[in-house]
Amino acid sequence: MDPNSSTKSIMLDGARLQLSGVQFDSRKIKKGDLFVAVPGMEADGHDYIREAIKAGAACVAGERNLTDLPVPYYRVPNARAALAQIAGQLYDHPSTRHTMIGITGTNGKTTTAHILQHIAEQAGLTCSLIGTVSNRINGIEMPSSQTTPDALQLQQWLNESRDQAVIMEVSSHGIDQDRVGSIDYDYALFTNLTHDHLDYHKTMDRYFQTKARLFDQIKQPGEAIISSRCQWGNRLIEKLQGQNRNVRTFGQTDRDHLQILRVLQEADLQFEVQDGDTRYEIKMPLPGMYNAWNAAAAWLTARRMGIEPAVIQEALRGFPGVPGRFEVYPHPRGAKFVVDYAHTPDGFQQFLRTLHLHKPKRIIHIFGFRGRGDPSKRRLMLEISAAWSDLIILTLDNLQGVPAESMTAELQELAKQLGRHLAVVIEDRTKAIQYAWNRVSQGDYVAITGKGREPYEKPFALPCRTDQHTIEYLSF
Repeated sequence: MDPNSSTKSIMLDGARLQLSGVQFDSRKIKKGDLFVAVPGMEADGHDYIREAIKAGAACVAGERNLTDLPVPYYRVPNARAALAQIAGQLYDHPSTRHTMIGITGTNGKTTTAHILQHIAEQAGLTCSLIGTVSNRINGIEMPSSQTTPDALQLQQWLNESRDQAVIMEVSSHGIDQDRVGSIDYDYALFTNLTHDHLDYHKTMDRYFQTKARLFDQIKQPGEAIISSRCQWGNRLIEKLQGQNRNVRTFGQTDRDHLQILRVLQEADLQFEVQDGDTRYEIKMPLPGMYNAWNAAAAWLTARRMGIEPAVIQEALRGFPGVPGRFEVYPHPRGAKFVVDYAHTPDGFQQFLRTLHLHKPKRIIHIFGFRGRGDPSKRRLMLEISAAWSDLIILTLDNLQGVPAESMTAELQELAKQLGRHLAVVIEDRTKAIQYAWNRVSQGDYVAITGKGREPYEKPFALPCRTDQHTIEYLSF
């Protein structure tokens, strides 16, 4: 491919095409582009083919059987997969130019990615990060709108990156929708698999099978790095070992390549690991056993990348944390507000249990449910919260097209099942936080979960400031 040429040479359905670019959004088409008609959840790209041609598309690829177009049309079995393959060609397969690390699992992707990035940079490596909180390419931070961006954006960023390593959070949606197609990984990590996204995947087995597809994209000789803490991790280990793949595990048995020996403290995390014949003590400014697992995943990956244990230990000791993950904001009356992204039954259990290690006087828990999120997990999440909390404040989360009245009615029914003394419904999330802010006292903890830090259409400011911290203008 000639980098100075205004066109790119792309293979599609056995034909070699000279294209000025590729788009799947008809509004972005320029003269000479290929338009890929991608069927979506809310809109179907096939309905916009005429608009794309009018805007200058030189040819079209799609899944429907179309014969009456004024430009060449290429029918493909899967438009999303085709888009990923074309995007990879467009940028000359940029994943081959980096050490690629993909992290998947229900919980822990973001924290593990940030820990590993911190370790890699402390070891002197330049590192791109693509994930839920933000994206960073060549040292430049960019906001994130979804965990795993579309295939075209991903390939563009990989092409633009001059960093040695690229760490990616890879969601099950990103795998299933082929956003990460045409990307080859040096290391693929599996953190865990727990109840989530069953509105999309329908069953836990299908959810697992989707996650497992990431490990088919490991380079030769790349490695799978898998937690053995749950049945799904062990199932993936057995599957890959049966295929004679390179597998490294972390867990609590002597069969694991990295073994968590014992946890000395959880509130201020301190634990020991066995790496080969040597024991190491790890201290981190993060609480909770779940963060020991996140750190173990990052440790084992860093070691496989050739980073020395002493460098990893020092990096973990100075890890600055992750925005929106167990972020603590003090209240003038001695209470603490803790913001965390926990949004699954297992996430609630781990987070609220860790909160109890701080010996709170009371726990007030504020959360809601996304309108089109997995409804099968809602009752279980409420029961877990009730087991750990003194008061639950249910509020509206992202409605995603679901009528507010419908979601409010569901919240009220859930609250009624717990009893009025334990749960209240306050629709407006800002007012829910203000309600708790005005009622806390010394020793109380207010847990605000489900979002972490996210940009909102209408940022709000709480009238609350201390000498050291402010939570004004933060969106929860």
